[in-house]
Amino acid sequence: MRILSSAQACGFGPISKLTAISPLFEGATIDFTGRDVALDFARRHVHRFTNISEGDTQRYEDVAAGLAEADFVVSVMDAELVFWAVRADVPVLFFDSLLSFWLTERSIEELAARAQLVRWSDDETARFVFDTLTPHERILLAHLLATRSYAQNFPGVAARIDSLTRAGASHIQLCGPIVDRGALDAALSAPAPDRIPDLLINLGGFQNFFLNYESHNAYLDLLRRWVAELAAAQPELRRVLVCGGAFRESVTETHGGVEIEYTMLPHKDFLRHLAHAPLYAVPPSLTSLHEAVILRKLPLLLPEQHYGHVTNLRALRGTAIGDNAASLIDLGTRFKVPEDDLEGTRALDRLTRELLSDEAEYRSFADYLDKRLADYRQLTNQERDAAVDELGGLLGGPALADLLAHVSDRLTPAGKTS
Repeated sequence: MRILSSAQACGFGPISKLTAISPLFEGATIDFTGRDVALDFARRHVHRFTNISEGDTQRYEDVAAGLAEADFVVSVMDAELVFWAVRADVPVLFFDSLLSFWLTERSIEELAARAQLVRWSDDETARFVFDTLTPHERILLAHLLATRSYAQNFPGVAARIDSLTRAGASHIQLCGPIVDRGALDAALSAPAPDRIPDLLINLGGFQNFFLNYESHNAYLDLLRRWVAELAAAQPELRRVLVCGGAFRESVTETHGGVEIEYTMLPHKDFLRHLAHAPLYAVPPSLTSLHEAVILRKLPLLLPEQHYGHVTNLRALRGTAIGDNAASLIDLGTRFKVPEDDLEGTRALDRLTRELLSDEAEYRSFADYLDKRLADYRQLTNQERDAAVDELGGLLGGPALADLLAHVSDRLTPAGKTS
């Protein structure tokens, strides 16, 4: 059994899910093609793939050879690979952790009609129809085109599955966490790291369609300044570990006697640190939330990096974790961003850069985040456990391993059979 796989190159979420899924296809040859943050993460987890190659799934020539050899395709939120697989009549398993997030002004019925055009039209028409859709609509189209698709649970996901099912997509299944259960179980059973950080901060992959490590990176600079000042003011923290894709070259600093290490750990090592860290802070990333629930760790949610985090946090309002989160909107109405993935993310980058350039504004931000952290540290173990249980109740669902059991035996191209 040979599988061609890829993941959307937006942060660590999609590619970490692909590395989590790959062991479920026992004995398969799994080829990976991707770029940017997804390629970097895959190369750091080379044991999960048979072959890893750099390629852009928007380009047919980069995936043609893989499709010709593949028995089926595994795509995590990479709609381009789904398009080429469907055109090549190769079965597709599609995985999505953000189904309730995708924005569209079209009806699901209209998207379903376009899916049929992509599936059955000539090459030029199919490509034109696909290209006229927004990036969010292409993800929804990928669900409609896939042989089978799996949507990780979150508020709003079940309703979106219902709407897709009414449009004829009966192959979409709700699932629980798409996470590396083997690595999580190992983190729980493994001995603690030699040097447990008093505060673990996870900034994730960060890179997406707009944010990067070199220019649109104001959030990283903002958090680094706050962390340095926090360390200088609170020597009892002793060691702070800041993990993220931006820190591929490890750097260690000392502020006020507190050691701060910026690094990118292999995921299994990161999870082992998370399992034992007394304090954990992370932006409202869904993958991070799922992992934290399984490890019974309540995180402090840091301010939003991009528009997706805005919508994630909005869905969590009314819960303990959401109501205790740090959010830029708490600093004033000017931090309300456009309800659009690209424009909302652009605005967040601009606003965080303004915080860095205006000392009074920065001090207001730093004092606010200090207070959020202090409140978080005051939570009792009972309050933390209750918050984790509450969050787990929102995120649970059927185990992906059970849903995928023997799935390769049942794959036929979607639309080919009744």
